[in-house]
Amino acid sequence: HAHQEAQSFARKQLKETESRMIALQESSDGAKWSDVEFLKTANEQLVECRRVLKFTYVYAFYMDPSPHMAMQRERFEHHQEMLERFTEHLSELSEKPLPEMDRTDVVNQTRVVDRFMKNILKYVDDGMDDL
Repeated sequence: HAHQEAQSFARKQLKETESRMIALQESSDGAKWSDVEFLKTANEQLVECRRVLKFTYVYAFYMDPSPHMAMQRERFEHHQEMLERFTEHLSELSEKPLPEMDRTDVVNQTRVVDRFMKNILKYVDDGMDDL
């Protein structure tokens, strides 16, 4: 439920992002639209991660509870928790007031979150063999 609400919030943020992008562009001398698109990319990543996280809990609920799957379950839950942390950190970075926002931090964290999300999806797709 919390991830559904967070996903809805991220979608709302995405709608407000364009006005923040315009404000950021106007406050930066000589900034082009491409210089502020990182904000939209970060918010789109947040929406996607919230969607993935929402379904990881469903997936974890239906995982095989048998002892021989305990290691895979622990590993999956660890990666799920890490994705949640990385996503929250990206959310914090992208919601900062514009004067306090560090473009490099947002861009780097967006990449980290994207890679981690793709890795957890691949891990599940590959049958949860070692990462």
